[in-house]
Amino acid sequence: MGNLEHTPHRSFDLPKVKKPWLLFLLGAIASLIVALLNQERVLLIAVLLVGLPFATLVINRHTRPTAVVLLLVFVPLTSILKAVTGSRFAPLTFDLALLLAFGLYIVEGLIRHKIRLAWLDVCLAIFLLWAGLQMFNPNVPSLQAGVEGLRKFAFASILFYVGRHFVRTKDVIFFQKSLIIISILIAGYGLKQFFFMSAIDYRMIELASASPVTYLMGGWVRPFSTTPGPFHLGLYLVVVSLLLIAQLTLKHGRFSTRLFLPIILFLHVGVLFFTRTKGNWVGLVAGILVLVILHTQRPLKMIARLIALSLASILTVTIIFAVAPSNTLGVLEDAIVAVTNPWEAPTFVYRVQLWEEIMVPALRENPLWGYGTSSAGEGLSNLYQGTGSKHFPSHNLFLKVFLELGFVGLFLFFVIVAGSLWQGWKSIHRQQNELPVTKLTQYWGMATVIAFLIAGLAIPTLDAYPANYYFWLLLGLISSREITQQQVVINPLGA
Repeated sequence: MGNLEHTPHRSFDLPKVKKPWLLFLLGAIASLIVALLNQERVLLIAVLLVGLPFATLVINRHTRPTAVVLLLVFVPLTSILKAVTGSRFAPLTFDLALLLAFGLYIVEGLIRHKIRLAWLDVCLAIFLLWAGLQMFNPNVPSLQAGVEGLRKFAFASILFYVGRHFVRTKDVIFFQKSLIIISILIAGYGLKQFFFMSAIDYRMIELASASPVTYLMGGWVRPFSTTPGPFHLGLYLVVVSLLLIAQLTLKHGRFSTRLFLPIILFLHVGVLFFTRTKGNWVGLVAGILVLVILHTQRPLKMIARLIALSLASILTVTIIFAVAPSNTLGVLEDAIVAVTNPWEAPTFVYRVQLWEEIMVPALRENPLWGYGTSSAGEGLSNLYQGTGSKHFPSHNLFLKVFLELGFVGLFLFFVIVAGSLWQGWKSIHRQQNELPVTKLTQYWGMATVIAFLIAGLAIPTLDAYPANYYFWLLLGLISSREITQQQVVINPLGA
């Protein structure tokens, strides 16, 4: 190995094919197979071939973190992937790639006899194990229901461990920049949907698991862009908007960049407004308040900036109203009234009645163990119809966890979230000379997690695939500052 430096350079030549006719034969067979397949299967094969480069990046240990970041950047394009392939299960490509990356990381840790574990990681492992066991709850009608329920909620929590141990600083920087760039396209397409729908938009609705009423509620389309639904898009825009605001509140970056960021923010807030997902509106406000609290050294200056941004956002929405069709104004006014006076809003009244008449009695009947993974999953009610099993439209994050996993699962969830927020809070106030990216990530992460929890009072935010990936990833990132002091290196093989 030591003589490699003195080895003369040799050009790399491709190996010669001894039997070229064999290649033609294989090509003819492949062409025949493709010709016999229907259009949907051909498109699915094409998507899988496109995914091969990602698989290569995932398998390579050195490029794996970058591959995970790329997957998280592009995963909001799931609906367009469904429309192209004609398959509802095409987005599984993203999930399987993330699972492969996570699994390879764990296996390599086992082989090297080193796995990094802190007490929060142990809580996560128990939480995942409990959610997996709850797939076999007697109330869950089938394995398919259990698997889909796990994928929608608890599966995303593997990003918590990834954020704590797997993602590097340079990957976080790349993730933040790429997320902002892609979000411009996603928000812009959502704005287009609000004004006019195209054939591929209706195709995405057709292949979605949610009811078509969700997209056309109130007599006017609710933009969903390339995500599974309007409240998924709204939550995604909350995540990116808080990143933009956090970036603007920190004095970092070029002047041209800081001048361009408010324009992107106005676009995101405008499209978020048009989604009419009131819970996400409140979540964004809660996240902004968190950023104000974290800037307690100069709270007045921070508040002045936010007031300026709010006025500019109001002006932007007003201009859009001026050019928008008149029949859209009534729908948006109803949404505004629902936030300013929720006690008279039909949707909120419906939720309160639902909680009082169905959820609370169900929890009293079975508080400890719950009703199984998927029993309160959004879009999974069709798997329960005619089975005799109970399915609950929770419309609340905490009730969802309580109903599916019982008190045990809810307790573990609170421990993971509260422990991570506490560690993030201590890290922010202990480190005065942090790197700009570290400070930005801590502020953004804290604000986003609180936004998810507040919005979760009215909507099951952690069912909002794939925005729930960002919740778990940021929860892991804000708590990773304490790992060097509290982690335990174990040898699971006993060596």
